Amino acid sequence: MIITTNMAQPIVDQMIKVIDYNVNIMNHEGVIVASGDEGRIHQIHQGALEAIELKRERIIHRTDFKNMVGTNVGVNVPIEMKDKIVGVVGITGDPTKIYKFIHIIKITVETLLEQQLLIEQLRYKHTALEEWVQNLVDVNYNDIPLLESKAKYLNININIECSVFAFEILDFNQRTYDYETLHKNEVRIMQLFKLYYPQCLFPTYIGKGIFIAGLSNKTYREVHQLNELGQDIHDRLSFEGITSYIGIGNPNQGILGYRTSYLEALQSIDILKQISSEKHVAHISEWGVLQLLTQVPPKIRQSFLTQFTNNKQSLHPELDETLTIFLKNDLSIKETSCEMHIHRNTLIYRLEKIKELLDLDPRKFKDAVKLQLLNWCKMLK
Repeated sequence: MIITTNMAQPIVDQMIKVIDYNVNIMNHEGVIVASGDEGRIHQIHQGALEAIELKRERIIHRTDFKNMVGTNVGVNVPIEMKDKIVGVVGITGDPTKIYKFIHIIKITVETLLEQQLLIEQLRYKHTALEEWVQNLVDVNYNDIPLLESKAKYLNININIECSVFAFEILDFNQRTYDYETLHKNEVRIMQLFKLYYPQCLFPTYIGKGIFIAGLSNKTYREVHQLNELGQDIHDRLSFEGITSYIGIGNPNQGILGYRTSYLEALQSIDILKQISSEKHVAHISEWGVLQLLTQVPPKIRQSFLTQFTNNKQSLHPELDETLTIFLKNDLSIKETSCEMHIHRNTLIYRLEKIKELLDLDPRKFKDAVKLQLLNWCKMLK
């Protein structure tokens, strides 16, 4: 550990509020990095160098300090962390008066520095995790061995099969341009994840209002279980006044597997937003052919629509609803009439009307496929 001014000066500032003596903290090279006397910072402290060499306190009396570089009357003791001397703390004053509490100061400084080191380590690990996740989801990042190596450092077992959740928070960046407020919102959402869903792997904010997390399939193997968890997360966010869309990818393992699951989760969110339904949570496997259709460029989808609808009357809402339910029920007359609470003959009449208007018979498989594709193309924006 290397003691810096940023680490040590706040400690000195607090110390001199409690005791009536100047406090200096020197690094492992005997350089003063923090002091109640700003003029002494960056000076070499000979007493500190001797304390480091002797591996014990160095008392400087009035008869000594004039012949020693950068020193004053006082007591200096080594700062030790994990049985290694990393610096020195010194108090300026009559040694006979300050010697009795110099070791209390030493222990206090060591404790505070250990806390700062732990905070720095946690901050570094958090930054390393954010960088790892950013590279994980970047399709242009190809150094897979490096990502695998970093995963080991971060204690992420990439051999565990997991589904990636993507959470898009609506208007996350548009609500405010104040960085501090944005950071507080980010921290608030991350704390919510960690508090209620500690089983989530690598929960991270990746920017543009999108958070991601992995979930091991040891606990949640079925799609309905993953959807229930996603809905629970959505409801908790809603309770906090946060509107979200949640997409869930297929289970996978390894760097490329997690990346694929993430892309599927994003695609699921994209479909949710396009179909304009009240649904806010979906697993990618729910979409079936619709997932494939979203990969078709909008211009081609529009061309397909025009081919079958140009110069033809649009369906009345009642007929449109009938067609949607009929296709959903696998062309079953019985199930559709039951669901719509209409007579069988009424349903047949409506299907005939649809055939007449669109020149496609919903009761024939080939025409039904075309009608389903047309229906999906209309749904997608």
